[in-house]
Amino acid sequence: MLHKKKIKIPLILVVYLVSSMLLTARADQLKAIGLKDSVIRAVQKGDIYSHSDVESFKEGDLEKQSLSFKIVGLHPKTCRFALRKLAHYESYENHLDFIKKSLYNEEQNRVRFHLQSTLLPFDMILDFIIPRIKSPGSYPFMFDKGFLKDLKGTINIYDYQGKCLFFTKADWRGPDTGINNTIFEIFSSTLSKISMENLIRISKTY
Repeated sequence: MLHKKKIKIPLILVVYLVSSMLLTARADQLKAIGLKDSVIRAVQKGDIYSHSDVESFKEGDLEKQSLSFKIVGLHPKTCRFALRKLAHYESYENHLDFIKKSLYNEEQNRVRFHLQSTLLPFDMILDFIIPRIKSPGSYPFMFDKGFLKDLKGTINIYDYQGKCLFFTKADWRGPDTGINNTIFEIFSSTLSKISMENLIRISKTY
């Protein structure tokens, strides 16, 4: 009777292989949203990646602009923990200096932010539809009036190695705002990055 020889694989090798597979899967998740390897490594270390592209174009005789925006950040706590505070949009005025007033209508899923900052070309009011986010998933939002009317985007939230990965993407095309493209790119990406950095900081504790 033949006996099959059992091959013993060292435990440390098993741990290494499983860890490598998990790290690859996590990197693939970040690659899937269109990030370069250098950006992925930075995000995994806790950096915030924010990028805006603004272009001018014409439709007939009309001067127009377009905005393509994305921001990615990794919260050090679980999504369940982080969202307990981040979902309270009406309290953002207490955490972000450039938001002078923040309101949220629960029935209409509508948030209203009054913005004022030296980084902005003028004071702004952002009034848009967004659900109160309480768990991982994909959540669409839209600006249905005011500045950047018809902007549409999605907030994606993932459980990621015991942490919480946030990825927001938004696109807009509309009448020329009168704001220089470069300035538009700078204030949209910079304020978004500052916002995420501060919101992650204040939501590390509850």
